[in-house]
Amino acid sequence: MNAILKLAVAATLLTAGCATAPPGASSSEADRITRDQLAGSSTQSLYEVVERLRPDWLSSRGPTSLTDFTRTQLPSVYFNGVHMGDASFLRQLRVVDTEELRYWRPGPASARFGMGHPRGVIEVVARSLM
Repeated sequence: MNAILKLAVAATLLTAGCATAPPGASSSEADRITRDQLAGSSTQSLYEVVERLRPDWLSSRGPTSLTDFTRTQLPSVYFNGVHMGDASFLRQLRVVDTEELRYWRPGPASARFGMGHPRGVIEVVARSLM
């Protein structure tokens, strides 16, 4: 039974972190939206940018546990290192105030931000005023 659980967890981690990017992009590019990409956007909110450029960051990947079948729809958002809630918070942030967005898959997100991020984390880095 323990081996089956380990296999299920490994399969979930391998498939949960897939993200789309432009054709030919490396995996690190698939996990980032740079200032240059943001500058080319005609939208106002970061949520709309993510919807258009990296829709897989926002897609549901089904239950995150073998015993809890609740569907957690959105990844968590950290703004300059502070947890702000789920990805719906991105609707409140403007493109012009943002330097970079980075998607952290569930495993690396847990290592960097702590446990409790079964859909990963979208980290937002604000533009510096200087």
